[in-house]
Amino acid sequence: MSGNRVNQAVWALLVITPVINTNGAFRIGDMMAGVKSIRASVAIMALTVSVYAQLTQPGASKWSPKSKQAAEVAVAKKIDEIRASAKLPALKRVTPSTMDVQLVCTAALTGAEVHDPLYAGLRTYVTNDLSAETEALNKVILGLPDKYYPRYSVIVVQNANSTPENPSYTVGVARRPTAVIEFFGPLLGDNPFKDMNVWKKQVAPECRSPKD
Repeated sequence: MSGNRVNQAVWALLVITPVINTNGAFRIGDMMAGVKSIRASVAIMALTVSVYAQLTQPGASKWSPKSKQAAEVAVAKKIDEIRASAKLPALKRVTPSTMDVQLVCTAALTGAEVHDPLYAGLRTYVTNDLSAETEALNKVILGLPDKYYPRYSVIVVQNANSTPENPSYTVGVARRPTAVIEFFGPLLGDNPFKDMNVWKKQVAPECRSPKD
């Protein structure tokens, strides 16, 4: 099942499948409580990913978290400028997923082209100027429908050959669906448990989580 079809299917389920009590009435309170619970779980997962990202990326030992954060802010600022120039609303920036962190780490370490097999929303590129408006950045920020990809994440890795005089970065920008769709989407595929983990085949050993 393609990324867009998964998004559409989950969205349809969320819209037309209310929680119903024994009397046949809608239980909106229960539905909202469930959504809040999912959001809380996503927040905890995001914090875990943020810490893990600092430990897995190439060059992390010589690149401080503060410098990495500043680099990602620079890319996010450029994204806002591109959207504003195109007269499009701003996207919501969120913490990168484990998948995106590991795939961008792999791209930086090996030079391989990586992709998001679930939602096809990840693009990577190499640059020495984090404020540059690259073709890859334009494609991912302007080329996907906002209806299905209202959020985005930025991952910046300092490449091993980077020097103060000649900096080099691998940038990953991932367009993301809503938190609810991202959570339930893979479950609607033909082989949900296999589909959820197929991206791991691309990941270099050095970029994997210790538990993988």
